[in-house]
Amino acid sequence: MNDNKDIKEYVSILKKMYSINDKVLLIQAPQFLFDTFNLEIARRRAYYAYPPTGLEWLAAALYGRKLNIEIFDLNYLILKRVIEDESFDVNNWPELLEDYLASNEPSIVGVSSINVKEDILKANYPLTAVLNYFKKRGKQIVLAGGPIAADEYKDYLEHDICHFVLTGEGENKINYLFDLFFDGETDREPLQGIFFKHDGLVRETEGQRDIVKLRGNLVNVHGLVPFEGYNKVGSLNPYSRMAGQDRPFAVFQLNRGCQGNCKFCGVTDFIGKGVRSFPVNDVLDEISYLVEKRGIRHFDVLDDAFLANKNYVVELLKGLIPLREKYGITWSSNNGLMAVSLNDDLMSYMRDSGCVGFRIGIESGNVKLLKKMRKPGDLDLFRRVAALLRRYPEIFTGAYYIIGIFGEETFGEMMETFRLASELKLDWSSIATFQFTSKATAATENLRMTQSKSTDFIPSKRSAQRELSDAEGAVSGADIFYLQPDMVPSVEQVKQIWFAFNLVENYINNKNLKEGGIPLKFTKWVEAVRAGYPHNPYMSLFAAIGRVLSDDSETAQKHISETRLILKESNYWCVKFAQFGLMEIAEDFSFNAEVTRNKLANLRQRFAKWTG
Repeated sequence: MNDNKDIKEYVSILKKMYSINDKVLLIQAPQFLFDTFNLEIARRRAYYAYPPTGLEWLAAALYGRKLNIEIFDLNYLILKRVIEDESFDVNNWPELLEDYLASNEPSIVGVSSINVKEDILKANYPLTAVLNYFKKRGKQIVLAGGPIAADEYKDYLEHDICHFVLTGEGENKINYLFDLFFDGETDREPLQGIFFKHDGLVRETEGQRDIVKLRGNLVNVHGLVPFEGYNKVGSLNPYSRMAGQDRPFAVFQLNRGCQGNCKFCGVTDFIGKGVRSFPVNDVLDEISYLVEKRGIRHFDVLDDAFLANKNYVVELLKGLIPLREKYGITWSSNNGLMAVSLNDDLMSYMRDSGCVGFRIGIESGNVKLLKKMRKPGDLDLFRRVAALLRRYPEIFTGAYYIIGIFGEETFGEMMETFRLASELKLDWSSIATFQFTSKATAATENLRMTQSKSTDFIPSKRSAQRELSDAEGAVSGADIFYLQPDMVPSVEQVKQIWFAFNLVENYINNKNLKEGGIPLKFTKWVEAVRAGYPHNPYMSLFAAIGRVLSDDSETAQKHISETRLILKESNYWCVKFAQFGLMEIAEDFSFNAEVTRNKLANLRQRFAKWTG
């Protein structure tokens, strides 16, 4: 049996270089990019503020050791400071760590991150910046973990930014490593997936593939996280804001892994094949604790495949119904659900247990691309499921779509996706631009990475003002619909297609702004989304329209006033409004519902040949 001699030698060297004590600090890096940080968005509480669940599981795994473990959610603390102190500069975030370290000196620090990837070696990339901060201090042994660190372990270790990278699930790996640090030896089975640099070479531990047995919950370590304050500094997603921005929120997880094997997704590379489930009673006990002891009223599901085991899901939802009835809890699933798993019984339980919304993963309207992606489902299934979802108007339902797939999708194939989204008539179509979720996935599939290092699924998020600048040579506005069907659009052209698809499908052609729709349902969602896009005038314009159609002229007046103010100050948005025929509606806005419906109907006619 391999005894992993290299890592034992490396740990021995580190123990001589650093003073080992019983203090361990686990840090969650910011969930936003410093380069595009927008103070107004932060003060609207629209930045992500996901609790550090992964770090809690590490703390729970180490629970039996005689260690002083603390969780330092830097993302939460920065957002809290920005909101409470108008003079605080987000780039001065190291002050928060310095204040903590002035009276605490842990010997081991673990850092993880869940924010979007860009060039990770940039000095101000959040995860890299935190790791570099400790590298400069030179007083701690530093571990990095999570999907981003796992994907970039070679760069991090070759540049000596940290001492170890733990890939995949970390509970067993961190115990293996801590045995070596605190006991000098370990009787655990050797595990793959711990990377380190020794004698100038990046090395990996040898042994079996780590598969964590799922049991228990996080109740014993939830005291390390100030859940009651998270809704005061940020949100989980638009669902949590739509449920009520002042409602304290948390997350729960029933499963790890995914039964799908989509070609672009890195879940299997990170977690392993298949789906493993926590005992339902353990999950319900944790949810009950958070509701009854910590005042949580809204939850989001962390699972990549929440519906994988229908019996478990039904048992869980039945357990949530009493909490819904007594405390009025709500929940959502921002991660896409698998359409193939949905049926009437499940939808009824979801409604009765307080589900405010979810989206299904469709990705493409092109049969060939669905097969190439290995997507579990076909167009007929998606049509049947969409009809099912429309029978539950209490739940805000939508679908995820991707354009620019594999960097080889033609515009004609993208239009098939656009037309399918229009046909399905769900509440929302979440359109994203393509990227692999990990380098490992791209390598495994023998497919090239198709975008620059600076990427985001939603192109407008690349700007602090959430604007998408026109690129030389790229067609923009409604003219994108006249692109040649057989052309493969460039990365910059895909961004312009994304802009047009999103505006036309989700706003101009939204079913809830048509006769028989539920305009207030649309409006509450758009108002929730707009918190993250305060300078986007088409969001405020259509929120005003939705309020007029809901007989709320007072709120509509506020929205249209904001729209006009933005247009007055922004030539960029004036051009966009002119391109899509929105300027006339904005300038001559009507607070009469019938007139507004007629104006919208006339606007839709401009795009009817493409929306169907």
